Amino acid sequence: MPSIGKRGLSSLAEGLVKAGALQFGTFTLPDGSDSSYFINLRGLPSYPGVYGLVIDAMEGVVARKASKADAICGIPISGLTMASPIATSLKKPLVYTRSKAGRDERMIEGEVRPGWNVLVVDDLSKSGNSVLASAKVVEQEGGVVTDAVVLIDRLQGARGRLAKAGIALNSVTDVMELAETLYSMEQISKEQLDSMSKSVRTR
Repeated sequence: MPSIGKRGLSSLAEGLVKAGALQFGTFTLPDGSDSSYFINLRGLPSYPGVYGLVIDAMEGVVARKASKADAICGIPISGLTMASPIATSLKKPLVYTRSKAGRDERMIEGEVRPGWNVLVVDDLSKSGNSVLASAKVVEQEGGVVTDAVVLIDRLQGARGRLAKAGIALNSVTDVMELAETLYSMEQISKEQLDSMSKSVRTR
């Protein structure tokens, strides 16, 4: 059962489709792999209704882990748009990392003090590379990362890979919960549901 309950999941799934953030068809992902679905959450802030649902759902998960976190780290772009309002609401310091830095830029913006436990927030997980890269930057500042929170787990190996690095992956939902919900609402076909299930490594 997703952390937001059945009704919340139905609203979230329907909202993501209407906002064009979750699409079905044939896609080539940035890493060159093929997929029967495409998730792009960067434009969600332009849809206040579904964006609000996302923030509320993610804050519920983050709040359960925030008691031991000294700061929240958002991964640009989508992870940062989610982490910012959550950090403000929970009154936690916010930092963010860069994938690369210019000559006068740091790899991390904001303050991380030695020994701080930093919770990483991103939009979704696939391989876990983004979380691992951000965790490495945080650790170079003397911080520690033991938890990451994402909206959607694509169920393609990130959870196991992060666990090996000592990082627990916490997600609001995953692609199969979304797909099964949309199928029950007659928003996708059985063929689309089966196609999505083939891309999943593990539940």
